[in-house]
Amino acid sequence: MHERASLPGPRPLPIVGSLLEFREHGLLPIYLGHWRRYGDVIGYRFGPQRAVAIVHPDHLREVFIRRRASYGKGLSVRNIRPLIGDGLFAADGDLWQRQRRILQPLFTVSAVRAYGAAMGEAIDAFIARWLALPPGEAVDLLPEMSHLAMDVICRTMFGMAAGAEAGELSAAVSEAFHWVGERGVKLLPLPLRVPTPGNRAFLRAKARIDRFIRRVIAERRRRGPRADGGDLLDRLLQATDEESGERMLEEQVVNEVITVFIAGHETTAVTLTWAWLLLAGHREVEARLHAELDAVLSGQPPTIEAVPKLVYTRQVIDEALRLYPPVWLDPREAFADEEIAGYPIPKGTLIMPMLYATHRHPEFWPDPERFDPERFSPERAQGRHPLAHVPFGGGPRVCLGMAFALQEMVLAVAALGQRFRVRRAYGTLMDLDPKAGTLRPRWPSLVEVERRE
Repeated sequence: MHERASLPGPRPLPIVGSLLEFREHGLLPIYLGHWRRYGDVIGYRFGPQRAVAIVHPDHLREVFIRRRASYGKGLSVRNIRPLIGDGLFAADGDLWQRQRRILQPLFTVSAVRAYGAAMGEAIDAFIARWLALPPGEAVDLLPEMSHLAMDVICRTMFGMAAGAEAGELSAAVSEAFHWVGERGVKLLPLPLRVPTPGNRAFLRAKARIDRFIRRVIAERRRRGPRADGGDLLDRLLQATDEESGERMLEEQVVNEVITVFIAGHETTAVTLTWAWLLLAGHREVEARLHAELDAVLSGQPPTIEAVPKLVYTRQVIDEALRLYPPVWLDPREAFADEEIAGYPIPKGTLIMPMLYATHRHPEFWPDPERFDPERFSPERAQGRHPLAHVPFGGGPRVCLGMAFALQEMVLAVAALGQRFRVRRAYGTLMDLDPKAGTLRPRWPSLVEVERRE
């Protein structure tokens, strides 16, 4: 054991622990100050709950890979479970293993290539939307990228454009994630049956998402599989467990569709928003991106075949994901007594891998706040710790949709970067929303869109 048995960290207040401080200011900004003061392993108490925040990639490897049998989602997903049920993200044990076996083949690098055409259709429709903008008009990037990501997930998953429902669905997803983030810093979160304003807003948002998903599933079951080879929904409905040969039960299908739908929309929209804001403030990076697009694409729209050739475009996305990982905290519950860095971790402790800080650890990232896509060039990335950059998590529970999201983002940045420049409008700030469920901008991300001609 460590020579100091007690974990470094702030002294907890009676009864509430550190919750009041986090409640007022948000988890991320307070934690970052603690990290600079106490180091890579920090002990907390949130009411009666023990918690340990970790940052160093070696410590992540213990939790995500080497000792993974001792750590599961458990209580760490209690706040998001009302939104996604027992979908793959929240599942543990045998259920997680079964669902992963069923879903994994649908999201391999080769499998998601089949969705390239549908992604391209959504991107083309979005380009037309921006071409119709009056010159000099400022737009808010997050709603714009949410519109694009919603259309992509609707076309790839359901074989249909998002249409008029896109705005309502995006707003419902945002409302739901806001509730999840707020609930995480409450001492005594009231059950959903208690009609608080926050609970009522969440239930309305959840009902809006559920109605849409269940309606689409019911219509697909009634009409049968699509004749053109199927979309992601067809593949989900027909997927079987390779060990038992069984298909998912109806409620599990609903949970997985909701999980993929929400994750495929929210995280991509947030990442693309930060990517454009970063490009808008770094002309030299933007110029190099445009040079690659002009050389590789020769004026033609990007295709699936072009994706591996867009090396710098992918580096831009990887660097945006480093600085602003949409899922910046990937918690676990200790299912057994363990230790990290020599400190004891009692069973039931909440483990908080702070990926936002991992992506800024000075041992692996010189000048960590600087936007520098060259960090991900083959030469500079060689030998870097494999868990120093984990925007999709690490180990066996790495995000199932990673290949899908990266393909979508490369295509989107390439296609829009061919046609447009983005400039931050006067007064646009890069502050984070400290209480959002994902790493969203705190303020409207206003930009002016200029055509490249």
